[in-house]
Amino acid sequence: MIRSWALAGVALALLAGCERTPASSEPAKPQRVLITTPQPEDIVRVRGDHTQRLLAFLRTRYGDKAVLDAPWKDAWEDTEVEALRPVTRSVCARDTVTADGHEQTLLAVCQTLDDAATVEPGRVDLYVLRVGKDDEEANRGGMFAPLPAKDPLLVMAQRLQGPYGRHGAPGTVQIAQLGPQRHAFLITHEQHRRGHRRVWRSYIAEHNHRLRDVAQYRDHLDNLALHGCDGNPADCGAGVFAVDFSTTVGDSNAVDGYWPLTVRASGHDCTGPATEFYHLIFDARQRAYPVPDDLQRDGCADS
Repeated sequence: MIRSWALAGVALALLAGCERTPASSEPAKPQRVLITTPQPEDIVRVRGDHTQRLLAFLRTRYGDKAVLDAPWKDAWEDTEVEALRPVTRSVCARDTVTADGHEQTLLAVCQTLDDAATVEPGRVDLYVLRVGKDDEEANRGGMFAPLPAKDPLLVMAQRLQGPYGRHGAPGTVQIAQLGPQRHAFLITHEQHRRGHRRVWRSYIAEHNHRLRDVAQYRDHLDNLALHGCDGNPADCGAGVFAVDFSTTVGDSNAVDGYWPLTVRASGHDCTGPATEFYHLIFDARQRAYPVPDDLQRDGCADS
Protein backbone atom coordinates (compact mmCIF):
# COMPACT_ATOMS: atom_id res chain seq x y z
CA MET A 1 0.00 0.00 0.00
CA ILE A 2 2.80 2.40 0.90
CA ARG A 3 4.56 1.57 -2.37
CA SER A 4 1.37 2.44 -4.35
CA TRP A 5 1.10 5.83 -2.66
CA ALA A 6 4.80 6.52 -3.40
CA LEU A 7 4.37 5.70 -7.09
CA ALA A 8 1.30 7.89 -7.28
CA GLY A 9 3.24 10.77 -5.72
CA VAL A 10 6.02 10.47 -8.29
CA ALA A 11 3.49 10.45 -11.12
CA LEU A 12 1.78 13.58 -9.82
CA ALA A 13 5.14 15.35 -9.48
CA LEU A 14 6.06 14.53 -13.08
CA LEU A 15 2.70 15.76 -14.35
CA ALA A 16 3.06 19.00 -12.40
CA GLY A 17 6.54 19.53 -13.85
CA CYS A 18 5.20 19.09 -17.36
CA GLU A 19 2.45 21.64 -16.75
CA ARG A 20 4.93 24.21 -15.42
CA THR A 21 7.27 23.85 -18.44
CA PRO A 22 5.32 23.94 -21.70
CA ALA A 23 7.12 22.69 -24.77
CA SER A 24 8.62 25.42 -26.96
CA SER A 25 7.30 25.64 -30.50
CA GLU A 26 10.72 26.85 -31.75
CA PRO A 27 13.83 24.68 -32.07
CA ALA A 28 16.65 25.47 -29.64
CA LYS A 29 19.27 27.85 -31.02
CA PRO A 30 22.89 26.69 -31.08
CA GLN A 31 25.08 28.05 -28.33
CA ARG A 32 26.98 31.05 -29.71
CA VAL A 33 30.46 30.45 -28.33
CA LEU A 34 33.82 31.05 -29.95
CA ILE A 35 35.15 27.58 -29.23
CA THR A 36 38.63 28.46 -30.46
CA THR A 37 38.81 31.71 -28.51
CA PRO A 38 41.29 31.32 -25.64
CA GLN A 39 39.67 30.67 -22.30
CA PRO A 40 40.69 32.98 -19.44
CA GLU A 41 42.80 30.57 -17.40
CA ASP A 42 45.10 32.72 -15.30
CA ILE A 43 47.79 30.19 -14.32
CA VAL A 44 49.90 27.70 -16.30
CA ARG A 45 51.97 25.31 -14.18
CA VAL A 46 54.79 23.59 -16.05
CA ARG A 47 58.47 22.92 -15.52
CA GLY A 48 61.07 24.32 -17.88
CA ASP A 49 62.81 27.45 -19.05
CA HIS A 50 61.14 30.60 -20.36
CA THR A 51 60.68 29.30 -23.92
CA GLN A 52 59.23 25.98 -22.75
CA ARG A 53 56.76 27.80 -20.50
CA LEU A 54 55.63 30.09 -23.33
CA LEU A 55 55.09 27.10 -25.62
CA ALA A 56 53.09 25.35 -22.90
CA PHE A 57 50.98 28.47 -22.48
CA LEU A 58 50.31 28.66 -26.23
CA ARG A 59 49.25 25.02 -26.41
CA THR A 60 47.02 25.41 -23.37
CA ARG A 61 45.20 28.23 -25.16
CA TYR A 62 45.36 27.18 -28.83
CA GLY A 63 45.97 23.43 -28.92
CA ASP A 64 48.88 21.18 -29.85
CA LYS A 65 49.39 22.77 -33.29
CA ALA A 66 50.60 26.04 -31.74
CA VAL A 67 54.30 26.90 -32.04
CA LEU A 68 56.36 29.95 -31.16
CA ASP A 69 58.30 30.56 -34.36
CA ALA A 70 56.01 29.62 -37.26
CA PRO A 71 52.35 30.00 -38.29
CA TRP A 72 49.87 27.18 -37.79
CA LYS A 73 46.53 26.33 -39.38
CA ASP A 74 43.41 26.27 -37.24
CA ALA A 75 39.64 26.77 -37.37
CA TRP A 76 37.63 29.62 -35.87
CA GLU A 77 33.94 29.47 -35.03
CA ASP A 78 32.47 32.63 -36.54
CA THR A 79 29.27 33.31 -34.61
CA GLU A 80 28.06 35.80 -37.22
CA VAL A 81 27.63 33.06 -39.81
CA GLU A 82 27.56 30.16 -37.34
CA ALA A 83 30.28 28.23 -39.14
CA LEU A 84 33.83 27.09 -38.62
CA ARG A 85 36.18 29.04 -40.87
CA PRO A 86 39.84 28.36 -41.71
CA VAL A 87 42.38 30.66 -40.09
CA THR A 88 46.14 30.97 -39.82
CA ARG A 89 47.52 31.89 -36.40
CA SER A 90 51.02 32.98 -35.41
CA VAL A 91 52.94 34.65 -32.61
CA CYS A 92 53.29 38.07 -34.22
CA ALA A 93 55.10 39.90 -31.38
CA ARG A 94 56.83 38.99 -28.14
CA ASP A 95 59.40 40.57 -25.88
CA THR A 96 60.56 40.34 -22.28
CA VAL A 97 60.61 43.71 -20.54
CA THR A 98 60.89 45.20 -17.06
CA ALA A 99 57.87 46.98 -15.61
CA ASP A 100 57.64 48.30 -12.05
CA GLY A 101 60.63 46.19 -11.07
CA HIS A 102 59.29 42.90 -12.46
CA GLU A 103 60.24 41.01 -15.60
CA GLN A 104 57.27 40.17 -17.79
CA THR A 105 56.58 38.98 -21.33
CA LEU A 106 54.37 40.81 -23.79
CA LEU A 107 52.93 38.29 -26.24
CA ALA A 108 50.66 38.83 -29.27
CA VAL A 109 48.94 36.10 -31.30
CA CYS A 110 47.57 37.17 -34.69
CA GLN A 111 44.71 35.42 -36.49
CA THR A 112 44.28 35.78 -40.26
CA LEU A 113 40.97 34.68 -41.76
CA ASP A 114 41.89 32.61 -44.82
CA ASP A 115 38.60 33.07 -46.71
CA ALA A 116 37.89 36.66 -45.67
CA ALA A 117 35.94 39.27 -47.56
CA THR A 118 37.70 42.59 -48.14
CA VAL A 119 35.94 44.39 -45.29
CA GLU A 120 36.51 41.67 -42.67
CA PRO A 121 39.18 42.40 -40.04
CA GLY A 122 41.78 40.06 -38.66
CA ARG A 123 42.00 39.34 -34.93
CA VAL A 124 44.69 39.83 -32.31
CA ASP A 125 45.03 38.29 -28.84
CA LEU A 126 47.29 40.25 -26.46
CA TYR A 127 48.81 38.94 -23.22
CA VAL A 128 51.01 40.23 -20.40
CA LEU A 129 52.67 37.25 -18.65
CA ARG A 130 54.81 36.99 -15.53
CA VAL A 131 56.58 34.03 -13.95
CA GLY A 132 55.93 33.00 -10.37
CA LYS A 133 55.07 35.04 -7.33
CA ASP A 134 56.15 38.58 -6.59
CA ASP A 135 58.60 37.58 -3.85
CA GLU A 136 62.31 37.18 -4.57
CA GLU A 137 62.39 33.45 -3.80
CA ALA A 138 59.84 32.63 -6.51
CA ASN A 139 61.55 34.83 -9.12
CA ARG A 140 65.16 33.94 -8.28
CA GLY A 141 67.15 33.73 -11.50
CA GLY A 142 64.69 35.74 -13.60
CA MET A 143 62.32 34.58 -16.30
CA PHE A 144 64.99 32.70 -18.24
CA ALA A 145 66.02 30.34 -15.42
CA PRO A 146 64.42 26.88 -15.09
CA LEU A 147 61.77 27.07 -12.39
CA PRO A 148 59.78 24.32 -10.67
CA ALA A 149 56.17 23.77 -11.62
CA LYS A 150 55.02 25.28 -8.33
CA ASP A 151 56.13 28.70 -9.65
CA PRO A 152 53.48 29.25 -12.34
CA LEU A 153 53.28 31.41 -15.42
CA LEU A 154 50.73 34.09 -14.53
CA VAL A 155 48.46 35.93 -16.95
CA MET A 156 48.60 39.49 -15.60
CA ALA A 157 46.40 41.01 -18.33
CA GLN A 158 44.83 39.96 -21.62
CA ARG A 159 42.70 41.29 -24.46
CA LEU A 160 41.20 38.66 -26.76
CA GLN A 161 39.92 38.74 -30.35
CA GLY A 162 40.59 42.43 -30.97
CA PRO A 163 39.44 43.29 -34.54
CA TYR A 164 42.05 45.10 -36.66
CA GLY A 165 42.87 45.52 -40.34
CA ARG A 166 41.09 44.32 -43.45
CA HIS A 167 40.86 41.33 -45.79
CA GLY A 168 41.08 39.04 -42.74
CA ALA A 169 44.59 40.25 -41.80
CA PRO A 170 45.15 42.26 -38.60
CA GLY A 171 48.07 44.37 -39.79
CA THR A 172 51.41 44.40 -37.94
CA VAL A 173 52.11 44.16 -34.21
CA GLN A 174 55.28 45.36 -32.47
CA ILE A 175 56.40 45.98 -28.89
CA ALA A 176 57.15 49.68 -28.35
CA GLN A 177 58.86 51.36 -25.41
CA LEU A 178 56.96 54.45 -24.26
CA GLY A 179 58.89 55.13 -21.06
CA PRO A 180 61.73 53.86 -18.83
CA GLN A 181 59.46 51.02 -17.64
CA ARG A 182 56.43 51.53 -19.87
CA HIS A 183 55.91 49.25 -22.85
CA ALA A 184 52.99 48.85 -25.20
CA PHE A 185 51.72 46.78 -28.09
CA LEU A 186 51.89 48.90 -31.25
CA ILE A 187 49.33 47.76 -33.83
CA THR A 188 49.46 49.34 -37.30
CA HIS A 189 46.33 48.49 -39.25
CA GLU A 190 44.64 49.65 -42.45
CA GLN A 191 41.10 50.50 -43.54
CA HIS A 192 39.66 51.35 -46.98
CA ARG A 193 36.40 53.22 -47.40
CA ARG A 194 34.92 54.75 -50.56
CA GLY A 195 38.30 55.40 -52.16
CA HIS A 196 39.88 56.60 -48.90
CA ARG A 197 42.80 54.73 -47.37
CA ARG A 198 43.42 55.09 -43.64
CA VAL A 199 46.31 53.57 -41.71
CA TRP A 200 45.96 53.67 -37.92
CA ARG A 201 48.58 53.52 -35.18
CA SER A 202 47.26 52.05 -31.92
CA TYR A 203 49.24 51.79 -28.66
CA ILE A 204 47.86 49.36 -26.05
CA ALA A 205 49.47 49.17 -22.60
CA GLU A 206 48.79 47.40 -19.31
CA HIS A 207 47.57 49.27 -16.24
CA ASN A 208 46.25 47.61 -13.08
CA HIS A 209 46.02 44.20 -14.80
CA ARG A 210 44.03 45.63 -17.68
CA LEU A 211 45.11 46.28 -21.27
CA ARG A 212 43.82 49.61 -22.51
CA ASP A 213 44.35 51.96 -25.47
CA VAL A 214 46.77 54.72 -24.50
CA ALA A 215 46.87 56.35 -27.96
CA GLN A 216 45.29 55.93 -31.37
CA TYR A 217 45.84 58.22 -34.33
CA ARG A 218 46.51 58.19 -38.05
CA ASP A 219 49.71 56.86 -39.58
CA HIS A 220 48.64 57.64 -43.15
CA LEU A 221 45.62 59.09 -44.95
CA ASP A 222 44.85 59.48 -48.67
CA ASN A 223 42.04 59.46 -51.23
CA LEU A 224 44.21 58.65 -54.27
CA ALA A 225 42.06 55.67 -55.34
CA LEU A 226 38.94 57.84 -55.35
CA HIS A 227 40.49 60.07 -58.03
CA GLY A 228 42.53 57.43 -59.86
CA CYS A 229 45.72 59.26 -58.86
CA ASP A 230 48.98 57.33 -58.77
CA GLY A 231 51.35 60.29 -58.53
CA ASN A 232 51.75 63.58 -56.70
CA PRO A 233 48.37 64.66 -55.23
CA ALA A 234 49.09 68.26 -56.24
CA ASP A 235 49.18 67.13 -59.89
CA CYS A 236 45.87 65.24 -59.71
CA GLY A 237 43.50 68.14 -59.24
CA ALA A 238 41.62 69.77 -56.40
CA GLY A 239 40.51 67.68 -53.44
CA VAL A 240 43.21 65.02 -53.78
CA PHE A 241 45.35 64.43 -50.68
CA ALA A 242 47.95 62.07 -49.20
CA VAL A 243 49.41 62.67 -45.74
CA ASP A 244 52.01 60.63 -43.85
CA PHE A 245 52.46 60.80 -40.07
CA SER A 246 55.76 59.82 -38.47
CA THR A 247 56.14 59.34 -34.71
CA THR A 248 59.17 59.96 -32.51
CA VAL A 249 59.12 58.79 -28.89
CA GLY A 250 60.90 61.14 -26.48
CA ASP A 251 63.44 60.06 -23.87
CA SER A 252 62.86 62.58 -21.06
CA ASN A 253 60.14 64.54 -19.23
CA ALA A 254 58.04 61.45 -18.58
CA VAL A 255 54.55 61.86 -17.13
CA ASP A 256 53.49 58.90 -14.97
CA GLY A 257 56.33 57.00 -16.62
CA TYR A 258 55.32 57.81 -20.23
CA TRP A 259 57.54 59.89 -22.49
CA PRO A 260 56.01 62.50 -24.82
CA LEU A 261 55.32 61.63 -28.47
CA THR A 262 56.12 63.93 -31.39
CA VAL A 263 54.05 63.33 -34.53
CA ARG A 264 55.10 64.95 -37.82
CA ALA A 265 52.49 65.32 -40.58
CA SER A 266 53.87 65.74 -44.09
CA GLY A 267 52.41 65.66 -47.58
CA HIS A 268 49.38 67.26 -49.17
CA ASP A 269 46.10 67.40 -47.25
CA CYS A 270 42.68 68.62 -48.39
CA THR A 271 43.69 72.26 -47.80
CA GLY A 272 47.07 72.11 -49.56
CA PRO A 273 50.70 71.31 -48.66
CA ALA A 274 51.06 70.17 -45.05
CA THR A 275 54.06 70.03 -42.72
CA GLU A 276 53.09 70.19 -39.06
CA PHE A 277 54.30 68.89 -35.71
CA TYR A 278 52.12 67.69 -32.84
CA HIS A 279 53.35 67.06 -29.30
CA LEU A 280 51.34 64.47 -27.38
CA ILE A 281 51.73 64.50 -23.58
CA PHE A 282 50.44 61.62 -21.47
CA ASP A 283 47.49 62.53 -19.25
CA ALA A 284 47.67 60.49 -16.02
CA ARG A 285 44.01 61.17 -15.22
CA GLN A 286 42.79 59.85 -18.59
CA ARG A 287 45.47 57.13 -18.68
CA ALA A 288 46.05 58.09 -22.32
CA TYR A 289 47.68 60.55 -24.72
CA PRO A 290 45.04 63.11 -25.77
CA VAL A 291 45.11 63.45 -29.57
CA PRO A 292 44.12 66.80 -31.15
CA ASP A 293 41.36 66.72 -33.75
CA ASP A 294 43.44 68.49 -36.39
CA LEU A 295 46.05 65.70 -36.31
CA GLN A 296 43.37 63.19 -37.30
CA ARG A 297 42.34 65.25 -40.37
CA ASP A 298 38.73 64.11 -39.97
CA GLY A 299 37.62 66.82 -42.38
CA CYS A 300 39.76 65.28 -45.10
CA ALA A 301 38.73 61.74 -44.22
CA ASP A 302 35.06 62.60 -44.66
CA SER A 303 35.50 64.56 -47.89
